[in-house]
Amino acid sequence: MSLCAVFLAASVIISFVESMSGINGFIPLPGVRLGFCNIAVMACLFLVSSTGAFAIAVIRPLFLFLFSGNPVSLAMSFCGGMLSFLSLVVTKKLYGRVLSFAGISCISAVFHSIGQLAAAMMLMSDVSLVCYLPVFVAASSVAGSVSGSVMNIIMPRLSKIQITEVQ
Repeated sequence: MSLCAVFLAASVIISFVESMSGINGFIPLPGVRLGFCNIAVMACLFLVSSTGAFAIAVIRPLFLFLFSGNPVSLAMSFCGGMLSFLSLVVTKKLYGRVLSFAGISCISAVFHSIGQLAAAMMLMSDVSLVCYLPVFVAASSVAGSVSGSVMNIIMPRLSKIQITEVQ
């Protein structure tokens, strides 16, 4: 449980730093973020448990809602996070054989965008928002690939401290 709490704290901190850094200002698309907080969810999934990773995917948006107070952001983050988590669980089985961390992260990011877009379409009652899907998929693919590349760097280091998956 303590390792999951560490990954949750890392996820929340990464999310805060990402939003306060201004780096998202260089991305000319509204609603598109780098999503580096997903690295903590992925690391927890691969090193601790799927239950712990699920808890992070659920609790992180709630923490951020407590600080921002934005219910729209909560709904979009939660919907995106749930689809992203489900894609991580499914694609984890393909790690090493078919997919790398970059591939898994890319798929996860795309599903996160799909979840957010679905939430936006429901909240705004506007199906035409689906037109943004190609743009979000392209941006998510890039961001997910970057996050996955970071995972390729940090996972061997985390493995050295002998964090092992709980069965």
